[in-house]
Amino acid sequence: MYCRPFPENHYFCNMRIRHWFIILYLTGCLLPAKKGTAQRLLIDSLRHEQTKDSRPESRIMTTARLARALFYKDIREAIQLEQQALMEAAPLKDGQYKAFTFATLAYLYPEVRDYTAMYAAIDSAVWYAAHTQDKVIKGFVYLRKGILAFSAEKYDEAMSSLLESLRYLEGEEAWHYENLAYYYIAGTYWANHDRDNYNRYARLSWQTALKSKNPDDICRAYQSLGSTFLERYRTDSSQRVFLDSALYYNGLSIGVAEQQRDRLVFRNTAAVAALNNGDIYFEFYPAARRDSAEKYIYLALSIAREVRYPEVVANSYGLLSEYAIREGRYDEAEKILLMGLARAEEDSTTADFTKARLFTALAGIAEKSGNPAKALRYYKDYVRYDKAYFDAGKLNSIRKLEAQYQSDKKEQALAAMEERAAFNRKLNFFYACLIVASLLALIFLFRSYHFRLKASMRQQQLLTKEKEDAATQADLQARLQQEEAARLLAEQQLMQERQDRLEKELLAGTLRSQEKSGLLLTLRDKLSKESGNVLKQMDRVIHEDKRLDEDFEILKSDFTEIRPEFVARLQQHAQNTLTRLDLKYCAYILMGLSGKEIAARLHVAPKSIRMARYRLKQKLGLQKEDNLDGFVRGLA
Repeated sequence: MYCRPFPENHYFCNMRIRHWFIILYLTGCLLPAKKGTAQRLLIDSLRHEQTKDSRPESRIMTTARLARALFYKDIREAIQLEQQALMEAAPLKDGQYKAFTFATLAYLYPEVRDYTAMYAAIDSAVWYAAHTQDKVIKGFVYLRKGILAFSAEKYDEAMSSLLESLRYLEGEEAWHYENLAYYYIAGTYWANHDRDNYNRYARLSWQTALKSKNPDDICRAYQSLGSTFLERYRTDSSQRVFLDSALYYNGLSIGVAEQQRDRLVFRNTAAVAALNNGDIYFEFYPAARRDSAEKYIYLALSIAREVRYPEVVANSYGLLSEYAIREGRYDEAEKILLMGLARAEEDSTTADFTKARLFTALAGIAEKSGNPAKALRYYKDYVRYDKAYFDAGKLNSIRKLEAQYQSDKKEQALAAMEERAAFNRKLNFFYACLIVASLLALIFLFRSYHFRLKASMRQQQLLTKEKEDAATQADLQARLQQEEAARLLAEQQLMQERQDRLEKELLAGTLRSQEKSGLLLTLRDKLSKESGNVLKQMDRVIHEDKRLDEDFEILKSDFTEIRPEFVARLQQHAQNTLTRLDLKYCAYILMGLSGKEIAARLHVAPKSIRMARYRLKQKLGLQKEDNLDGFVRGLA
């Protein structure tokens, strides 16, 4: 049977030829319903949405959906809308809009037999898909490419594109597109007689259909599972449960179609499911179940007439005639087939292949009924339609081959141009590298010369600077020595002045002490007649005064032994951080006094002297184990 491709429901035809007609096990060629209320509502809704959209991006996507909905209602308008959308997408930088539009055009063009434009459109869609980051659009484009390859029976190419589509759609939750990809992969395995993988992907198609919540996807998935179980029953007829499952899932497909009638766009799936159930009752159940078979056959016939699906109409009449043939009622079987042929003649979309099969069946009935003349007439009609079908198929094949040749030719030319461009890029890259290397070499030579010149000049500057620094250092050293000598001289003068002042003060203190002592003795003599307590108090005062005089004498003798040079050396080692009390400690150390003696003279606790010695070591830069007394005496 000739299958015409179309948008979401371009499904594959897997038919079993039995006697005169073809039973669709998998789906048949599901065509969009031309007069369905749901589709009219969808088209009206999309037209309204298209006029309301102000953003070109959303309007382009809406136009593509409208073109898909118009596929069989008005294919010319659908193509014109997409060409307008393509012009509107031209200025947009993101390639997703042009990719989506070209992919939509790729399945519109086969309906008008423009296969050259189809191949060009899908190639453009793939190219623009490479220039967008939208994974759903990438997946959609490769899905369309896989469907077109599948319709051309290029199953390896179809499988590659469909798997690439799934790779992009993974994790994007675009369940409708994933459902279609799994469905066509299952069909590819069916065509290659790999039933295990077919069953696997048919179930994946069913699972994604439930996630998509799209009634068309769900109907198709249930019908596919029904065909799966029927095939398994044919392989192992002992498992009657497989046959029951086939009837069950086909029934679910029909039920969803009835429940979601207002939302369903493609009711053809339900027609195929009903026809398959009718065939199951005819082939595997006794004649007593004829009523069940006819219920499904008439349901399929009703839906097929409504949606103008001539292949299912013809197959339905064929099944009804089979019952009459089985009972030997050849005249009734002929009438049924002639009724089916009349319906086929009424529908201009009926393929010559279907009509040819009907005439083949009529010829067989006429022969069985003993009317060879009528059988010959029917056979001649069969030959006429079969030749017309063959010629149309041959012409169609020639067009496809020519389009494929032109596409391959363009691809080869493009590949040659890409190779030439790649070679030119490599050659340009080589020349660019050579120019860059030459420039780098020149820069290196110039930099090397410049560096050497700069290094020579720098070396000369360093030598000059070293000489200047040496002269400056020598001058500075001389100045420092002069300043140090002047400082030491000033300190010596200062110390000498201080010593002279102290000597004067000591002399004055001595005189004052002598006068005070004489005064005290005189006072003592005058008060000798007073009471003993007063005398005792006076004795204590005189004794304390004498002690102070002795301390004064000791202090005088202490400071007379200190020289300015000793003080200067101490301050030099301590970096001028010694206080007067520190100098006094050093003077007592120089005199050889012990810590207790120093404490007694200064009237402080011995512990204070130990702390003072520790501070002196730190200021003089001595270590813990160094001897402070020896160091101080060494400076003297």
